[in-house]
Amino acid sequence: MPQPNQKQQKPMAASPPDSDPAPIAILPVASGAAPISGDANMLASLLQFEAEVRRQPGVAELHYHVANEMRRILPYEQMFIARQPRIGDDYHIVCASSISSVDRNAPLIQAMEKLIAKLAKDDGLDRPHDFTLDAMSADPALAEYPYGECRWQPLLDSEEKLFGGLLVMRETPFREGEGYRLTRLSETVSHSWRALTGDKPVKRIGRFGRKEKIGVMVALLVVALFPVRMTALAPVEVVAARPFMVAAPFSGVISRIHVTPNAAVEEGALLVSFDDVKLSNELKLAQEKLAVAKAKVDRSTSSAFGEDDETREIATLRAEYELAQADYNFANDVMGMSQIKAPRAGMAIYSDRRDWEGRAVNVGDPILQVADPGQIALRIDLPTAEQMALENGSRVKVWLDAQPLWAVEGKVEHASYQARQTPEGILAFAVTAKPTSGNPRIGSRGTAKLYGQWVPLIYSLLRRPIASFRQTIGL
Repeated sequence: MPQPNQKQQKPMAASPPDSDPAPIAILPVASGAAPISGDANMLASLLQFEAEVRRQPGVAELHYHVANEMRRILPYEQMFIARQPRIGDDYHIVCASSISSVDRNAPLIQAMEKLIAKLAKDDGLDRPHDFTLDAMSADPALAEYPYGECRWQPLLDSEEKLFGGLLVMRETPFREGEGYRLTRLSETVSHSWRALTGDKPVKRIGRFGRKEKIGVMVALLVVALFPVRMTALAPVEVVAARPFMVAAPFSGVISRIHVTPNAAVEEGALLVSFDDVKLSNELKLAQEKLAVAKAKVDRSTSSAFGEDDETREIATLRAEYELAQADYNFANDVMGMSQIKAPRAGMAIYSDRRDWEGRAVNVGDPILQVADPGQIALRIDLPTAEQMALENGSRVKVWLDAQPLWAVEGKVEHASYQARQTPEGILAFAVTAKPTSGNPRIGSRGTAKLYGQWVPLIYSLLRRPIASFRQTIGL
């Protein structure tokens, strides 16, 4: 940190990996004074480097500056900075000199991490070590590595506990004085690292002892066996509970629908009119045929006491008359069905007049419904992928698109055993539920949540993955 009453210097940007090292700072020499000795020059460089280390804005910048700029104080070819991971004992390389970013999958980085792990196993990492690469590692990835002299310098926290270290590589052995310098520099680096991380350079996750492990296993077992209700989400529509379906009584063309959609109708009110031009002509033709048949029967009856041939034709003519009478009655009935009236009071439910007026329909085609708006049901399409055991009376919760802030409660009344294809192309089971709270509008849509049986939590979580796995492997 800069001393009081001194002008604070701006942080020096770290040199990029491929650039030349920054020049060594030389203290100015006063006019007529003797030249500064090499030790004094080294001391000046050391103080300047420590000041630069303390001015780094972040941990990543600190790592990069230390790995690349410490050459001004201590000659070396390459340096690796390692630290403890959050979990485990193997140290991770977080920075390397002359490398902008570290790829932990690179063979050199993996070999250096194995080297640190072997050093920790053989001699420990809490004190400095000088060793040769050939004597410590036989990793093939280091067979052609050019720097064989190594030094491990630990980094300690405020409690003198190891959290990282510097692995310095070069061609020539380290001298005793260089070891002192590296120890001094490691203390400065450790202090700056702790200052940038709030005195927590590595946020370790503590290990569990035997009792803690048993406690965690028991807790996980309790959570896995905790009973929960199986649930499933499915689209839902509010429909009439017991509607009267108005269907086409014969094949024809709809001339007019006399009620608007969702309008209230009285019993006997006119609902639908069919085009009756053809029906009227057929009725007149049947009436004329009936009149002709009746005339023939009357003529034959009046001559019953005449010739025997005319007497024998009476039975045939009466049969023709009865057939003409039946044709007339049918034509008359069909003419009467061309005007469909409401069988009971309620609400007329259909899409739009323009969808039906002028449209040809076949016998039995549904046109509209007459329903009591107070008797509603919830029609749920449960996808086959979400199927589960449902019983009558199972709970249902419905969130309608028109009122998403509160739910409508309901109970299952019926669930089909056979799946059918919905208009959306999804294979689903039809589930009918009765609302127990609220009175939603017929035609409303939303999402229903169905509640099934109580099962362990682990089964609820793994039910779908297990089913998919079984379908994949064919068991």
